[in-house]
Amino acid sequence: MWLISLVSLMGNSLLLMTVFASPSYLSPVKFIIGTISGANLLTGLCTGTLALVDARTFGEFALHGAQWEMGAGCQATGFLSVLASEGSILFLTLAAVQCSVSVSCARAYGKSPSLGSVRAAAVACLALSLAVAALPLIGVGEYGATPLCMPSPLPDGEPSTLGFMVALIMMNSLCFLVITGTYIKLYWDLMKGDFDSIWDCAMIKHVAWLIFTNCLLYCPVAFLTFSSLLGLFPVSEEVVKSVVLVLLPLPACINPLLYLLFNPHFREDARLLLSRAHLHHDRNLDSFVSVDTEKSSYDSTQALVSFAAETDAAFESSSAPNPETAARYSCPPSVPLIPCQMQMKPSTERENVAENLVRSTPGLTVKEQEHLRSNGLDTHNGSSIFSGVYHSPHLSTPS
Repeated sequence: MWLISLVSLMGNSLLLMTVFASPSYLSPVKFIIGTISGANLLTGLCTGTLALVDARTFGEFALHGAQWEMGAGCQATGFLSVLASEGSILFLTLAAVQCSVSVSCARAYGKSPSLGSVRAAAVACLALSLAVAALPLIGVGEYGATPLCMPSPLPDGEPSTLGFMVALIMMNSLCFLVITGTYIKLYWDLMKGDFDSIWDCAMIKHVAWLIFTNCLLYCPVAFLTFSSLLGLFPVSEEVVKSVVLVLLPLPACINPLLYLLFNPHFREDARLLLSRAHLHHDRNLDSFVSVDTEKSSYDSTQALVSFAAETDAAFESSSAPNPETAARYSCPPSVPLIPCQMQMKPSTERENVAENLVRSTPGLTVKEQEHLRSNGLDTHNGSSIFSGVYHSPHLSTPS
């Protein structure tokens, strides 16, 4: 029981995630496969609850059996179990009918039933399952008749319980007959060569595998239940309980494995989900890096602003230096500066001297006389001084 429960819970959870969370196209058949997986997940949950109760009351169930069978936990477990089993069979019937109708409509009208119509049919199947599962809660049947929280299939039960079990088995058998006839017609149409109207053969094959396994596992349950109710041959209560406990939840364990291991849609959806997860991770990493870069850029800008402020403050303080600091850090000149003392005469005296020089030197041209007046030469003391330029005291006269 533990193994069936764990595989059912894990497998159906993974199937639901890949079907409804994948960014790929959700076809009507794929949607129905997801609803079947949801029903199987409820079956795995009920099986896990029974396994947990068995583990807690191991060896002491006789002391707690009556309390469990009459409690609300057993009523809820039985309700969910019948809801899941009936929902799984009805959804499987819807899948088979949808595949066959899709091929017929595509061949006749060039289009298949829309996803909206399939969803409406799935809601109708869910409502019928809820109605069937709610009958024992209003007195038609009884969930607390056995520790398995299922209506008792034994002939010594109450008439309402027996009638409920017969009606349940007849309805499920009718569903499997409809499924079988529908798929026989579908394969007959495919044998005519109408493959162009089928765009998703993988889903049609998957539904065929689901029909085969569910029919194969349901036949022993239906046979033993009818045999026990009609008294065809003696069947002990323990045998019936064991068969119901093992075979009834087994399709909930096998169905997701068939999809996960053999259907190419699962591999494609898983690849798309992983790609989207990697892309989301890369985007988060890029945003994290950009935030860090922006933060470091902001810190660098603040550091530059503070450095500029400190520099301005240092320049402002250096514009008015402290006398003690200036005296401490000032460097005395290594070479003393000695000013040049030049004997300069007043401008009037220089002009007189230059004029006398021109007069005392005959034979000069006009240009030479103007040159002597402009230079302001002084030959009174045997030296010529003008603007710091030294000239020879002897002037050569033209011969």
